[in-house]
Amino acid sequence: MATKGNEINQTPPKYLKATGRSMWSRLMPLIGDQLEESDRALVESYCFNYQLLRESYEDIKKNGIQYALFKVIMTPTGEVIDEHHFEGYKSNPATKTLSDATAKLNMLGQQLGLSPQSRAELAKLPKPTDKEQSMADLLNGGDNVDF
Repeated sequence: MATKGNEINQTPPKYLKATGRSMWSRLMPLIGDQLEESDRALVESYCFNYQLLRESYEDIKKNGIQYALFKVIMTPTGEVIDEHHFEGYKSNPATKTLSDATAKLNMLGQQLGLSPQSRAELAKLPKPTDKEQSMADLLNGGDNVDF
């Protein structure tokens, strides 16, 4: 994939399913100009976890949060005593996947500046003027400071 300079390509990776690709297409116009190619893994992970969240939710809608467990009770000789003995309920594994994907989306969203709190923190940062030293200048040695 060719990128201009060090920016992430706006085209979603082909290996993402439709839901992940859709999230990529919605996300990149919002944050793409703030990111570099080195941030690509964060964006991919965000889109992939969104895809997992949606798939898990669809499974839960179809199969429920939990399901009943039944066991066939037999005698030692193999005679069936109770064909549908109720054993209790088991949680749908998709509920754990949904919970994990939601937590990862929250964490990745904060790293990408997608939460209201992270946007507010970014807005508080002072923008360097001609007379102020930028963070990049400080990291690069910072010899040109006017006080």
